[in-house]
Parts: sequence; structure tokens; C-alpha cells
Amino acid sequence: MIRLFVAGYPREASKADLLAIFRQFGATEDGIVFPRDRRSRRKKGYAYVEVASAAQADAAIAMLHDFEIDGKQLTVVRAEDRPPKRPRRGP
Repeated sequence: MIRLFVAGYPREASKADLLAIFRQFGATEDGIVFPRDRRSRRKKGYAYVEVASAAQADAAIAMLHDFEIDGKQLTVVRAEDRPPKRPRRGP
């Protein structure tokens, strides 16, 4: 599975909205994640979408990066892996 970072979509967008756009590239509803702010629980304004292969990821990026929806341009790039968290220091 390849994860894509998607930003610039309308704030009201739902999983179904992103699925309608990314289904053609092999995305499933379970593969779409909207990170939320810990305190307010609001969507952070970006999403991660998983597609099955590198070829599908490249096709999605080629077709949808800078694509305009409701006057906003989508940003679609490969998501980078998070660096491992550093262990917390104890008291």
C-alpha cells in the first residue's frame, strides 16, 4: 500500500467525497484517514489516502495534483513516513 498526502480539499469534504475522487486509483473507504486536532477534534485540513500500488499512486498524483475543486487546488503527493518518536524522559 502506498499512502498519499492530500490537502486543499473543501473543509466540508467527507470520506465519501474523497472516495469518489480516489476510487479510480484503487482507494477504499478504510484507506482514507482525516487526522483530527486532539483538543478540538476538528479535521486538520488534510487527509491520507492509501492506494494499492506505486503505479496507481503515480497516476493519482499526475492527474489530481493541482486539480481544482470549489476554487481550491488539491495537493496530492506521496506521504513520507514519520520518523520514530523519541522516548519520553521520566521524572
